[in-house]
This record gives sequence, C-alpha cells and structure tokens, in this order.
Amino acid sequence: MYRISRVRRRTVLARLAAHRRVRSTSGVLPKPRTRAAWASWADDQYDALMEVARDEVWRAQVAGEETSMMALPVGDPAAPGGEVPAEPVGLSESARRRRALAEQVCDALASRFPGGLWRGAADVIAQRVMPARVRDDSAMRQPLLDAAGVVERGGPGVLRVASGPGGVALRVHGPSWSLVFRVSPVVNVIVLCLDATSRYGWRIEDDAESWELIEEAVRRVVAEAARYGWGGDKYAPPVAPVA
Repeated sequence: MYRISRVRRRTVLARLAAHRRVRSTSGVLPKPRTRAAWASWADDQYDALMEVARDEVWRAQVAGEETSMMALPVGDPAAPGGEVPAEPVGLSESARRRRALAEQVCDALASRFPGGLWRGAADVIAQRVMPARVRDDSAMRQPLLDAAGVVERGGPGVLRVASGPGGVALRVHGPSWSLVFRVSPVVNVIVLCLDATSRYGWRIEDDAESWELIEEAVRRVVAEAARYGWGGDKYAPPVAPVA
C-alpha cells in the first residue's frame, strides 16, 4: 500500500483550508444574468475569493503565526533561481552533465501530466532515471542532509521552482549533487543526480528504509524555499519594469 507522507498530508490540508476560507468568505461578486457570462464570472469569483484567502495567510505569517499554506517563489526573478544564470566557471564535465540532467528532470516533472505520460525517447524520467536506495551509494546520503542548508545560504542558480501542467517541481544544485522533486500536486518523484554517476539520475521516493531521511529533506527544502515566496521573511517583491 502506498505510504502517505506528512508532506502530502500537509498539501491536502492546505487545499482544504483554502477551500474552506473561500466558501466562508462573505464578499462575493454579483452573479451574471446571462448564461454566456457564467463561465467568466465563475473564474473571476474564484480569483476574488482566493485573493481574500491569500490576504488572510499573509497577515497570519506577518504576525508570526503558523499557517497551513506555504507560497513558493514560482518563476519569481527576485528569488534565487528565478532567472537561470550562467553556469559557474570551472565546472568539470561530469558536473555539467549532472546539472544539465537535473534541469531536464525538473522540466519533465513540471511539464508532464500528474499521472505520468509516456513520451518515448523524449521522456527523460523513463530513459535516464533509475530506482535506487540511499544505502546503495554512500554519496546519496549527504545531499539529503545538506540540501536545506544550501537553499538557506542561497546563491545564483542554487534553487529553481518550476511550474507547469504537471505541477510544481523544485531543483537544488549542490557542489557535487542535485536534488529534484515534484511537490505539487503530490510529492511522488524524488531524484538525486551525482557527479560520480552524471549520466543517470536516481529515484529514491520508494526507498522505505530511508524514507524518514528523504521526507525530512523534502520538508526542509520546501520550508526554506517558501521563505523566498510571498509572505516569507526573504521575500523580495519583483521590481516593476520601467515604462
């Protein structure tokens, strides 16, 4: 039986909390009088109510209260990785391959449908990522311990938060490793890329023996990434373009 992680439960609870706030909000838009206008009204209504819910979360976070929602910096140029920088100077060939593979995995997780879609040779997850256990390679354990600290320290290109039809995926580059995982709609693909095996990535989400370590690494990375998101203590509003 599939084991539901605490991260997944928090995601579900956050959505339920958001919908409860939406249903309980009194400020609503007037309903349209024509059937043709109903669809656009429903979209506008949802956006308006979600804005109220976001404002409630914002005020709670500013007050230092615990909230069930975390906003990740998806595509925000003010956050580390919001804009993909040039590759660092002096990278080894294996490091370049490893980083390029991690980017491809991140793109695949954000672009593919949540249930998975076979794309033949274009499917990097099927072609270049294989299942593994953390204990199979001593180099796999340290990235899980260090990933959150790397995000906390920040730096150009360290963190990337990608969004697409497949959901939201996070990618963290370390000195000799990369960690990639999909956090929404559920945490169900977790990949480690290492310099030592730079041509392939390793899926570790099914490693029951090391699940506590994996789950804690994912939770801490998401929490650190959320600090750069809307409402976080490291959030920097995007600079408005000059007219």
